[in-house]
Amino acid sequence: MYFTHKTIKSIGQFKTFKYTLMLKGALVGGLTGVLIVFFRLGVQQIGDISQQILDYAHKNLFFALVWGFILFFMALTVTFLVKLEPMISGSGIPQAKADINGDLSLCWWRVILCKFTGCLLALGGGLSLGREGPSVQLGSMIGKGFCRATKRIKAEERFLMTCGAGAGLTAAFNAPIAGAIFCLEEMNRSFSEKTLLTAMASTITADFIASYVFGLKPIFTLKVGQTMPLKYYWLIMILGVVLGMFGVLFNKGLELFQNLYKKPALKPFKIYIPFAMTFALGFLYPKAIGGGSQLVEIASTGKILIGAMCILFVVKFIFFMLCFGSGAPGGIFMPLLVFGAVLGGILGQAFGMTLGFGNIYLETFVIAGMAGYFAAIVRAPVTGIILISEMTGSLSHLLALSLVSLVAYFTADILKAKPVYDQLLDRILEEVKHQSGDAA
Repeated sequence: MYFTHKTIKSIGQFKTFKYTLMLKGALVGGLTGVLIVFFRLGVQQIGDISQQILDYAHKNLFFALVWGFILFFMALTVTFLVKLEPMISGSGIPQAKADINGDLSLCWWRVILCKFTGCLLALGGGLSLGREGPSVQLGSMIGKGFCRATKRIKAEERFLMTCGAGAGLTAAFNAPIAGAIFCLEEMNRSFSEKTLLTAMASTITADFIASYVFGLKPIFTLKVGQTMPLKYYWLIMILGVVLGMFGVLFNKGLELFQNLYKKPALKPFKIYIPFAMTFALGFLYPKAIGGGSQLVEIASTGKILIGAMCILFVVKFIFFMLCFGSGAPGGIFMPLLVFGAVLGGILGQAFGMTLGFGNIYLETFVIAGMAGYFAAIVRAPVTGIILISEMTGSLSHLLALSLVSLVAYFTADILKAKPVYDQLLDRILEEVKHQSGDAA
């Protein structure tokens, strides 16, 4: 078979473009990794200081007043930032998707400044929100800024924004494979060799930078229990059905609380409310404040009884809804993983008591709970399976994760619940259209 000189030249140009795109993806991943490292360090530092003040506040009225003043100042600043740049509210993933798809056009530098600062205060202050959604939005804005600075075409800009989003998730959770798959399954929703390779170049670079600072250990350090035998896997299917139904409850809860905050009496104070709840819960039920990553490890030990776990779930769930519904900047990944872990722990203990195997398989139910709840709510099961595997540092539960994710996914789908980011995106676009109509 003979090739013309023109054909050979075109093949060479395609390969050069692919390699160049991978290099740009790595650069975007590197920049994103550095930004998210500072973001995680900042949240950790502010959170530690807040916790120390809260500890003193339990013993001294003066420090209680100091902590209350700090939370009020944080609420005031976050409210100002959200008014300055409305597109930083909430998770940030729907806004990033809308920008990539051309439905919105965000000011990349303003989003980075306001989202970074707002999330430092919201997460560091103890609101029940996660860092991953903001990290995804920050990464996508890094990709957009890189393209604007280098004057790249629109198609390439959207491509590198997707890679930046995956790098943001990677740097937040030390999960490079999940970050690459997230680009394909959630942000891009298509597969190609070029997309996969560029996304992997971006996520691996971001992971190297984050791991250099935070180490190679997984996010969750769980006690390794016995492997659950296949004869009990029907319990995993029951867990999947329960998680699917609770996934629908999660989406309905978001809609309910977002509508609640639209009432004229609450709207001016909506971001102050979750900070006020943080102050109250800091004295009444401190376990509920913050992202709650430590609760995953606690749930897997079986040291908290079923009744206490149910109370924890209800209080944490309502507090999260109050936080996210307010429009405060922060993500849903970590909170929903905590909810899934607690639900898995509750059912795992109940199954163990009923069937007589105790808590020896509790870790499996907790890990499966996280993956299943992710699949039911986000509707990206492959990302969830890989993400949980990377966050726990183990592939030994891969079959259980796959089964529970599949069952939870179809349960939520049969109950006609929309994927959460599609639900949030529709709401954002509707509000933008409404505001445009009012302006006209």
